[in-house]
Amino acid sequence: MILSHSDSIFTDFFGILSTTSLILLAALVLDRLLGEPKNWHPLIWFGRWVDLCRQYTQLPLEADQQRQRIGGILAWLLAVMPWLLILLAMFWLLPDWLDNLLSVVVLYFAIGWQSLREHALAIYQPLSSSPLTPEKLDEARLAVSYIVSRDTKALNESDVAKAGIESVLENGSDAIFAPIFWFLILGAPGVLLYRLANTLDAMWGYKTEDLLYFGWFAARFDDVLNYVPARLVIYSYAACGNWHKAIRSSRRASARWKSPNAGPVMAAGAGALGILLGGEAQYFGKTETRPVLGDEESDETSGDSNKPEPKHLNDAILLVDKSVYLWGLIICLLV
Repeated sequence: MILSHSDSIFTDFFGILSTTSLILLAALVLDRLLGEPKNWHPLIWFGRWVDLCRQYTQLPLEADQQRQRIGGILAWLLAVMPWLLILLAMFWLLPDWLDNLLSVVVLYFAIGWQSLREHALAIYQPLSSSPLTPEKLDEARLAVSYIVSRDTKALNESDVAKAGIESVLENGSDAIFAPIFWFLILGAPGVLLYRLANTLDAMWGYKTEDLLYFGWFAARFDDVLNYVPARLVIYSYAACGNWHKAIRSSRRASARWKSPNAGPVMAAGAGALGILLGGEAQYFGKTETRPVLGDEESDETSGDSNKPEPKHLNDAILLVDKSVYLWGLIICLLV
């Protein structure tokens, strides 16, 4: 039987979908089985390269703001483009089966599902011990300090839980769903572009004196790459939790939170879990008053029932897990 031209197009399209879903499944399985490499990781090497790029491109703080921004853009291009071009050249030269294997490897290194779970459980386990001793609380404070940028030494039980939950919800979007999204859109090169851009934002995206202008492009570019994935994550958290509270909370946060992506995502997660996040937090020795995230209306008559507790940290992990399964199901159903 001879296929028509339209039939051939559909066959090729669904063949691509099938290969894509298999690559995604393999990368997720590898991530859950192996987790993040403990002794080495490509991003460690990239971090050293990034420091070198910054050393040779960052202008003195006395320089014009626009020139400092241009220096940051140049540094970003020097940091990212060589690796992206190398990967594209490899795809051009390698046979198809090696292309697929390389895609699995790139996606595996880009996804941080198991790593996020391990960090979160390292906070949850000592924090949920009964009774909670000062030693266990200190252990939880130390564990949460590895995944947040705020000061953690004086956090109480609820504040440790809140910091951990916020990080799980936000990094669920950054470390799991955004890489998957860009893999579906642009393949392995899209994943690499996203992961390197996200790493540069983590290194240069702070509004400190030395990075305010130099890191401006890194922060804005990461916001652009995360915008659509973050909106998909909002609906994923809502579908796997309390839909109405999640959607209502995310819409409220979109207008109030300083980040166009992190705030709505965390708010959706807070609404889905039925808790309140945000509020005051210590960053670099200064108290920062942040908007409250979550469904505040339901808290008016419930006292402290929406206050984050250790059990909610475990609930946040499960919410991310359910969302991963939901994405996997949808992608497989497309085939």
